[in-house]
Amino acid sequence: QTKLEQSLVALNDDQQKTQIDVEAVHQKLTTLTSSLAKLQQQLESLKTQRQTVVAAIAELEPQTQRQYELQKQTAKEQEAVAVALNSLKSEMNSRLTTLSEDYQLSFEAAYQNLPEDHRTLDELHTDLHLVRLALRDIGHVNLDAIAEFDEVNERYQFLAKQQNDLITARQELLKTMADMDQEVAQRFSETFNAVNSAFTAIFPKMFGGGQAKLELTNPEQMLTTGIEINAQPPGKKLQNLSLLSGGERALTAITLLFAILKVKPAPFSILDEVEASLDDANVDRYANYLRNYEAHTQFIVITHRKGTMMQVDRLYGVTMQESGVSKIISVSLTDVDQDKFTVTD
Repeated sequence: QTKLEQSLVALNDDQQKTQIDVEAVHQKLTTLTSSLAKLQQQLESLKTQRQTVVAAIAELEPQTQRQYELQKQTAKEQEAVAVALNSLKSEMNSRLTTLSEDYQLSFEAAYQNLPEDHRTLDELHTDLHLVRLALRDIGHVNLDAIAEFDEVNERYQFLAKQQNDLITARQELLKTMADMDQEVAQRFSETFNAVNSAFTAIFPKMFGGGQAKLELTNPEQMLTTGIEINAQPPGKKLQNLSLLSGGERALTAITLLFAILKVKPAPFSILDEVEASLDDANVDRYANYLRNYEAHTQFIVITHRKGTMMQVDRLYGVTMQESGVSKIISVSLTDVDQDKFTVTD
């Protein structure tokens, strides 16, 4: 695998790193969704408690109302009884006076002449006692029910707000993920199309003819699609990169590197004997084409090929003039008459 093929792998690695970022956001979404589910369970539990308290209050309200009405009626009756007692006392005193003065009768003598079904004062007291017993049977109203309802309702409102906050956060995360996916897909598509266009244009120049193109394995899924390289050197049919010869694969990979540098120039690039398997004609095309990028990219080229050496600005070599002692030498070809300078393979 050449350095140029590694550039293609790096391009795919960038895509995978972006996918990892998207998966991290998915993981965060999963965590928030789990928290939301737990809160929803708590909320449902509190809803059930709230409904129980509300139902209890609803059951107590009729009893409370009945007790209130009964107490109110009893108070009225007590007041009426008190008034009646006072009136009866006054009337009794008046009649006792009348009995004594007008009829010369005592109370006991007059009482014996009363009708048998006439209610006495004791009977009135008995009726009042029965009313009080009825009030006691009704029992006490749970006055704490309202406070309990307020407490549960406050907790319910708090959890409802948390639920709304989590739903909002989830929606924002989903929107962010969708925006990221769209942005990644758009940028990848734009970069791919630009590199493919440059690759298609450079290939005939590097091969002296033929055609080549990059193809997506799954264009509908830009975030997970793979990339295939199909090339047709002069005199051959269009086929996948894996079916080409070693030299053709190397030159195709070099062409792809040039296409990437054309779309996104790099400050410098290191090429380690990438043209080792090329014949002399293709080495010359490769070396000459390097000059097209010298305005934006500085190349550090490791090579043993004469055609490449003849196109560089400066040569660096390692020699061993003494046993065990290496020495680096350099030659600036811009200061040398290249017609008189020869390099042997």
